[in-house]
Amino acid sequence: MKRYIFALIGSLALIIGAGCSKQEDTLPSGVPVEAALTIEPQEIAANEPVTFSIKVTQAGAPVDDAKETEFEIWKDGQDQHETIPATLQKDGVYTAQKSFAEPGAYNVMYHVTARDFHNMQKQTFTVKGTADQADGSHDSHEQASQSENQTAHEHGSSHGAEEHHHGAVVDMHFQPAESIKANEAASLTVHLQKDNQALTEAAVKFEIWREGDEKHQYADASEKQPGEYTTANATFPAAGTYTVKVHVEKGDIHDHKEYSVTVQ
Repeated sequence: MKRYIFALIGSLALIIGAGCSKQEDTLPSGVPVEAALTIEPQEIAANEPVTFSIKVTQAGAPVDDAKETEFEIWKDGQDQHETIPATLQKDGVYTAQKSFAEPGAYNVMYHVTARDFHNMQKQTFTVKGTADQADGSHDSHEQASQSENQTAHEHGSSHGAEEHHHGAVVDMHFQPAESIKANEAASLTVHLQKDNQALTEAAVKFEIWREGDEKHQYADASEKQPGEYTTANATFPAAGTYTVKVHVEKGDIHDHKEYSVTVQ
């Protein structure tokens, strides 16, 4: 009787195990992680909190184990970008809040790294100000336009060249290895987009140096996935803080951006 009971338990265990294995086999393999951005409220006022949310899914199921979720925010026309982390709420929704003191046009780009996939998309939104702020902004715009026209008259207009540069700007997301040690090969990765589309077949290289160094090192990157460029051979000769400049070239696109890396 005992032998029969043990045999029955063993059979049940095999059936349950087979069922679990079958469920694992049906899990999505190679299915990309998707993300959708929402901004609330739709009408944004200066100095009022704004909630940025991203819904992260894979094959329609929520992703609650994303490795990185953050929002990169900057005012249109400005080089200074601010990055704020997003926090998981539930069911694959990650959020962050921020208020904006100055009215105007802004850009937000979310970055999601999850399950060997990286997503990044940019969206523009407008912050409305009070009547006093609008009047001040109008006066500042007139003063800036007058100053720009005066400069162009004195030195010859280079506005066309500037427009060409901004038209070729590339959105970048730099991801160095989590831990970089001196005199050991390190991995550097950058994700590139142009007009919210992966920038493919570009020539990408990393320029590496430390403050005071006369000689800069270069490491070529290869495209592993559409818009994802990686090198595994970056080397840093000593501990300290380094600058890594990402160079991107494709057709008339010639762009670059600098990042800081700490080496142990």
